[in-house]
Amino acid sequence: MLIGLALIIVAVFLCFVLLFRLSVHALPLFVAFAAGSATYRADSGIVAALVSATLAAVATIAIAQIALGLVRSDHARAAIGLVFSLPAALAGYHAVHGIAAATMPGNAWQVTVSLIGATVIATASWAQWSRVAR
Repeated sequence: MLIGLALIIVAVFLCFVLLFRLSVHALPLFVAFAAGSATYRADSGIVAALVSATLAAVATIAIAQIALGLVRSDHARAAIGLVFSLPAALAGYHAVHGIAAATMPGNAWQVTVSLIGATVIATASWAQWSRVAR
């Protein structure tokens, strides 16, 4: 019984870590999904959709890193960080709200916890993308 409880705690922690890491990369994931979906709806097949999704995500990350490497202005770097942190905040809000709705009573506390989660994930995304190419 005790081992099962410990394994459940570890599994929940690993799910939160995965959720956090995926939320930080929300913009490349969104771009990849949009490209793959558009390719698949054009009757190009699943392989072409997967290839286009991969290329779109890699291109998004590459363009961001090149832009951060070339830009010297702090305002421009902040704008690039903002472009990546806003989708991360939205993804973080909805992910934390889903977990809070399943585990907490009361609508006000759910929204409060969700906003805190969105802020933490957006800050982590901002910090990660501002660290790139410095």
